[in-house]
Formats: sequence, C-alpha cells, structure tokens
Amino acid sequence: MIVSLNWLKRYVDFDMSAKELALRLTDSLTEAELVDAPWKGVAGVVAAKVVTADPHPEADKLSVCVVDWGGGSSTVVCGAPNVHAGMTSVLAPPGSVIAGGHRITEQTIRGRRSHGMLVSAQELGLEESSEGILELDVIEPGGDVRSLLGLDDEIIDLDVQPNRPDCLGVIGVAREVAALNGSNLRLPRIDLKEAGGTAAEMASVEIEDPHGCPRYIARVIFDVTIGPSPAWLATALRSVGARSINNIVDITNFVMLEFGHPIHAFDYDRLAEHRIVVRRARAGEVMVTLDGVERTLTSEHLLICDGKNPVALAGVMGGADSEVSEATRNILLECAWFDPVVVRRGAWKLGVRTEASQRFEHGVDAHAMEMIAARASSLMAELAGGKVAPGFVDAGTDGGAAPTITLDVRSVTSMLGEEVGRDETVAALTSFGFGVSDGPDGKLTIDVPSHRADVTVEADLIEEVLRSRGYEGVTPEVPFHSIEVPPDAGAGARKRVLDAMVRLGFYEVMTTSFMSENAIDRLGGSGVQEEPIELSNPINKEMPFMRTAIMPSLLDVARRNRNVGEKDLRIVELGKVFWKDGDGLGERWALAGALTGLAVRHSWDETPRPIDFFDGKGVLWALAEALDIDTPEAACYDGQLLDAGASAGFSVRGEGLGFFGMLSKKVLAAWELPDPVFVFEIDLDRLCGFIPTAVEFKELPRYPKARRDVALVVGERSAAGDVLAAVEGLGEPLLVDVQVFDIYVGKQLPPGKKSLAFGLTYMSRERTLTDEEVDEAHSRIVNHLTKEFDAALR
Repeated sequence: MIVSLNWLKRYVDFDMSAKELALRLTDSLTEAELVDAPWKGVAGVVAAKVVTADPHPEADKLSVCVVDWGGGSSTVVCGAPNVHAGMTSVLAPPGSVIAGGHRITEQTIRGRRSHGMLVSAQELGLEESSEGILELDVIEPGGDVRSLLGLDDEIIDLDVQPNRPDCLGVIGVAREVAALNGSNLRLPRIDLKEAGGTAAEMASVEIEDPHGCPRYIARVIFDVTIGPSPAWLATALRSVGARSINNIVDITNFVMLEFGHPIHAFDYDRLAEHRIVVRRARAGEVMVTLDGVERTLTSEHLLICDGKNPVALAGVMGGADSEVSEATRNILLECAWFDPVVVRRGAWKLGVRTEASQRFEHGVDAHAMEMIAARASSLMAELAGGKVAPGFVDAGTDGGAAPTITLDVRSVTSMLGEEVGRDETVAALTSFGFGVSDGPDGKLTIDVPSHRADVTVEADLIEEVLRSRGYEGVTPEVPFHSIEVPPDAGAGARKRVLDAMVRLGFYEVMTTSFMSENAIDRLGGSGVQEEPIELSNPINKEMPFMRTAIMPSLLDVARRNRNVGEKDLRIVELGKVFWKDGDGLGERWALAGALTGLAVRHSWDETPRPIDFFDGKGVLWALAEALDIDTPEAACYDGQLLDAGASAGFSVRGEGLGFFGMLSKKVLAAWELPDPVFVFEIDLDRLCGFIPTAVEFKELPRYPKARRDVALVVGERSAAGDVLAAVEGLGEPLLVDVQVFDIYVGKQLPPGKKSLAFGLTYMSRERTLTDEEVDEAHSRIVNHLTKEFDAALR
C-alpha cells in the first residue's frame, strides 16, 4: 500500500518526516518497506501559458510556441499533439532538471531556437507514458507547479498485513497516524445534494447469491459530463502510481484508495432494463472484461449482470459492454460487499489480480458502504456536473452489529508484563476508535468499530494497548520454563553402539518410520511376526503403516545407492519399530545394517572379492567385542529373508536378539539388487542390556603370557559358544582369554562329528608362570571339556 504524505495530510495533521513516520508505523502497525521522495530531483520547472502555437515551417509535427512563464516570455519548439494556444502547461526552462536527472539547455531544432521545453507527465516522472504535454487548470503563469503536481511529495510503501484491510485505504492509515500522534482525524466532508426521481425508481438490484454478495448498494447520478480530472485529483492518483483516465473513473479509483473499499461506475444507459443481478456464472459462460480480454468462466465466478448479460466480474474487473466512455451521460454507481473467498477463487482461476480484488480478498467494511457511495456521488456531482438521484437501492444485509468485548484491565498488565493503568488503557483504545464504557465488576465494555474485523477477543484489545506504546517499548525478556524430561537410560548405550559401528566403517542412515502394506511380504517373511499399526491419516498414502522392521527401508537405501553407481556400501540405522500389543501399542529400539559390494577394495597386494557371510559375521563379533559383551553365539534361523546356507540367529548368553546372513535370491530380486547383500537386524534394547555399565580398570600386564591350543572332536550339534561358556564357568584363575580359531567338518572325522579348535591364553599378574604351571591349568580345562562334551582330543 503506497501512501502519499500530501494525500495523508488531507485527513490528519503531523509534523514528522516521511522517515520518522515510517519508523512509528513500523513500530506500531506494519513494516514500511520503502520511504522515497520520487520527484525530489525535478527542479526549476514553472507553470507557463501558451500564447501562440504556430506550425513549424520545417517540420509537419512540430509547433513553434510563445509561452508566458510569469517573468517574461520565451520561444519553445514543441512536438506534443495536444499543444494549443490558450492552454497552461509546465515549462522546463534552460538550467532546469526533469526526471532522470536530465538538465535542460537551449537547443536549435530544425532552424528554430528553443528556450526550454514544454513537458509531459512522463518527463516529470509522474507517469510511465504520456501522449502529450500536461494541461493545467486554476494556476497563473509562473505559479508553483511543484506543489500543484505533488513534486514535493514523499511516499511510504507499507506492507499491510491481511488482518488489517482498513489500512488499504489512506483514511485507515490516517486513523493510525492520528492515534499515534495525538491528532484528530478529519473525515472528508460529504456535501450531497439530491435531485430528480429516486434511485429506487430508476434502478433495481437482485442478489441471487447472498453468500457471494451479502450486500449491494446502487446510486444513480445523471447528466454527468465526462472530461479530464482537476489537477488535485490527478495528482493524488499519480502520487500512488495510478494513471488519470477521466473524471468519473478517477473518482472511483480515488474513493477506493481513500477508504480501501472498491467501487465501480457503470454506464447507466447501457444496462439492460436498468437492472443489476448478482449471480454465479454458468459453466462455459463468456464475457469481455475492461482490458479487452474474452474470458471463459466457471461456476466459481461471481458476476454482476444487467437484465440480460454479464457486465462485470464481481470484485475483480468491470466489463467492456458497460464501461464509462466519453458518450456516457448517466452513471449507476456500485458499492458492494463481496465474499473474500469467492473473489479470491474467481481471480485466481483467471490469473488476474487487481487493486479491487486485493481489497475484497482481505475484506471490506459493510457498515461504511452508505458513506462511501455518498462520497463518490458527491464528487461526481462536483467534478462532473452530475445530479444525484435521491436515496439508493440497498439489497442484502450489513452483517449485523460489530462485536462488544469485555476487558479486564488487570489482564492488560498480566499479558504485557508491565503495569498498565485503567486511564492509559481507556486512552489507547479510544485513540484507535474503540468505544469504551464501564462494565460489570470494574471491567471495561469495548465496542469494536466496524472497520476492525480483526479484533474479536480480549487479547486483541490488549495488543491495541501495546501498539499505542509501540512494540519497541517492550522490554525483551526470555521466558524461563522448567521442563521435566524423563531420563533415557539407554541413550548412552545406544551412542556406544553407534560409535562402534562408525569405527567399523559404517555410515549411519535415517529413514522413515512408515512402511507400505507389502513391505514385509516383499521380505519373504523376516521373523517379524508383530501386527503393524495402521495410521488413520497417513502422511503418505502409499505408506500407511508404522514399520515393524527397519530392514525394508534400509534395502530401499541400498537400491537407491546402487542405482546411482554406489556399489560398495556399509550402512546402519538405529531406530524404533512399532507393533500392536493387545489393545495397546508396543515400540522398541532396533539396530539394522547392510553390507554389499567389495569386502576388499582394489589394491596392489590383495585381490578384490565380494562381501560374504563371514565378513558380515565378523562385523557383529567385532561389535560385541567393542561393547565388552560376552562372546555372541550363532543360533538357528528359519526365516525366508536369508539364504538357508548362509544365515543364523544372533544370541548372547542363550537369549535370541535377532538374525544375520546373506539375503535370499528372492528378496534380492524383489529389491532389484544384483550383488550379494549381508544384512542383520537386532533388538537394540536387549543388546544394550548386555553392555557393562561399570568399567573395571586393570593394570597393564607386567609378565609374559603363554598360549596353548586344543582341538576337540565333539558332536556336530555342540556349539562353540557352549564350549566357551563351559571354559569360563570353570573360573580358572590363570586363564585370561580363550578364542575359537577353527571349525572343521570333513571326511577325516567320524559321521556326526566336528572339530572345534581353541586358543587359550594364560598369565599371572604376580609372577612369570612356569611351563609346569601352565600345563597343569591347561590340563584341568581340557579334562573338564572332554567329560562335559564327551569329546576326544584330535
């Protein structure tokens, strides 16, 4: 919203500069995006009367003019088509400066000396384009054209927010300035003289769509004379970037910009049956708007029609068939209240946004319509010589009385955080136009003015008090709130797991917690038996379930990387999975990972090879070691997700925690993965339960270690983990470590047997062990194992 300071001063007195006023408005109303004096560079121009205007003897389109500029006369060569003797225009004499910083000098044009130039509105920077020189009225030669044309004006461009449509008019801004400055608001004086037959006898209005048009007022002005606008009106419009067209159209634009409420003038004699009908357009209906464009409409468009045809697109643009022209003699003036949503949709459908539609989209004051129509009618009588028919046609409703709100002054202090007295509250609200009276229990009863539709509750009134002080007057204070966050006992352990995986060369990924309906089916059965939770309002309709496993989304990541050429992947995710638990919901943390591509990259000393089962298993065993977890065990796995010959369950101390192995060919095909992929998914909550919470410090060994190896032939169903547990269960004091280093099944062993080879390390922290001491300890362990597992030494 561009506001001219000269125009603003018609309604309120203030002595602030444009920059000072912009700061005050920014502090209390809305941001001022621009402060400018667009014509400050124009200097030295004066009013001049054209005494003679003779054709140039050497050029058909030029005139040689003698002009009287009040201090003498000069000869000027002019090429404007509208120059004629007797007119008053603007002279830029030699030494003067016009728009763009161009300094005027004497010049010889086709053999005739020109002492300056007669200028157009474009050359003064008042319009983007002009067809001729300016023609002025009521000013003597040599008069002050800077003031007359507003060249001394300054403008402020305000970013008016959607909740303040009243400030899309100059009077609305003036009301704010009056409140901030302690001045009085001067509304324009409406001197309406009516004559002739009544408006109701001359026109009728019918509203077929009261939702789209709750109220419509029509006034009739007859015997008008179409002509140019007076200088003050044209200057006011130019100051805010509007072009002067003729007196009637300019009046409608001026009143719209003055009150922020669009109005429209129809050629009364071109309205069939002198009737207005407000209705929805019919699908495919066509009309030509003022810009000459033929527009095809839908049922979402609201139309203003006469007795036969559409004559305007309601709230957006008038129609070409009823526009005001030089031949117009009688006017039907429209002042309407259109629904903001209807106007917005209609304008958007056509890709059109006008000054009128912008204001109707924000909302207008239905209670001010009579005054606005009277203001425009009086100006048409004054500036176009028209006669105003008595009364007006009023169809619809004004929406009822504005709301009344009860305000507790104590709430003002409480919400603003500073002491605010009753007198200050009353003064602030009164200055902004609110009616204030004593209410029950010491409270105030506030009558909200009809132009403030944004004020509906007590908090809105308190903001008005704050605005009167200015937002900059508020002391900044950071609010303090104590929030009880329940302790997450597993957070530290999960971080240790993630850090360990990163050290093992994995990249963490984070995927969505949702999954598609067939995600688990595509896995071919993953051992996840929980019933998924279906969302009633999913973000993505293709993924309506909370995930019961991380694996599907992890494989999606692997596929996307493979599709862009990333073949060697080590990815891991720590996240939650969810399921139905009876009548409630269950959730837990899970750890899932995937390895694919090369286990060993290209190197001069090693041959590249793809990931296999043992690479993946080694990662999990290395993870357990990094977490100080007892040696994990491989257990049975019967799911269809993994290859039957390269898969296992993952357990610690006999408790199953998950699975690991190579993906089956069926699952690889379902995810379009051409290379082998090792995957694992583990119950992270239970895994973290095995991580030691206390760290035991041990002194670095001072004495040497001794190692003994043993190979035991045991039954093929005996697990290496069981043997390790038996060794640890003996509690041999000299044993410090035991590792499985070989498992063999083959022809050299009896059927149903396998060989497990262990390396046992012995050490004392007090002395160097002798061979006899090591042998004795080793024999005790071997003897125990042979008896426990019915084993034989190999």
